[in-house]
Amino acid sequence: EVPQMQVEELFEFVYVLIDKRQVTAREMAERFGVSVRTVYRWVEALSVAGIPVYSMKGRGGGIAISEGYSLDRRILSEEEKLAIVSSVKAMSSLGGSQGAFGSAGGKAAEKLSHLVAGDAGWLEVDFAPWSPDGKSLSAVFAVLRECILKKRQVTFDYFRADGKLEARTVHPWKLIYKGQAWYLHGWCVSRREGRFFKLTRMRSAVMTARNADARPDAAGFSGKAGSPQVKLLSIRAKVLPPRISFLLDTFVCSEVVPHKDGSITASFSVPDEDWAYDILLGLSPNMRIISPRSVRQKVLALAEKAVILYK
Repeated sequence: EVPQMQVEELFEFVYVLIDKRQVTAREMAERFGVSVRTVYRWVEALSVAGIPVYSMKGRGGGIAISEGYSLDRRILSEEEKLAIVSSVKAMSSLGGSQGAFGSAGGKAAEKLSHLVAGDAGWLEVDFAPWSPDGKSLSAVFAVLRECILKKRQVTFDYFRADGKLEARTVHPWKLIYKGQAWYLHGWCVSRREGRFFKLTRMRSAVMTARNADARPDAAGFSGKAGSPQVKLLSIRAKVLPPRISFLLDTFVCSEVVPHKDGSITASFSVPDEDWAYDILLGLSPNMRIISPRSVRQKVLALAEKAVILYK
């Protein structure tokens, strides 16, 4: 067992050596945020564990790994390696050769595939939008990724839920894919709190020269950091055949009861957000909301507004 070293660090430590073949202890210490002494302890522990890592003293010395060594089951199981390859392939699909990762993502997936004995192509996850306009999302993703890794503040224009455009400055924490959308999670300077921002609503994202030093624990942020928090509404509705497939493609139904006339009664949850009511309104000609009453009334009010607008 390697002291004070997580599996993720172990994998990165060995992979750096495989890629560069030789590095200095100080370089590794700076990369992992530990002391040079700790790096040498890691080298000794890895060597004892059977991984051919060794140190060389004197001019031109450093830490190296035996030529021809590759990662094997002593570090990661086959399932773990498959998971890593699938993840790299999924992220590299976001932007293609000109996107958030350039060609590095595809090259990394190709290199890592050689470490896997099983079929690394059994799963494909593509975060890229269907629309050709998705290149703009990739550009925003690339800027935000750079800001997070370099710990720089980012500025952008943002369309709020009410449609108003505002300039925002954010200390970025992480990028999150939730539901069917990408979010930036970070500390909003103007609101002075942790916020989630949808990437599709951003315009003109620019990395600044200012350090991003607000962190979730130090900035007074008390919300759950893992995903956007929204209120969910449990809906029960009767849906006619023309829109059944659209409903199933849009929301995950916990219950679907077919009827002889071809319709279904479905139970599903939606966020209590304006965009969700817009989708429910679009379904309304072929869907009747049974409960809750409050949602039915709000959709009806939207329909009445639409009639007035078109008249």
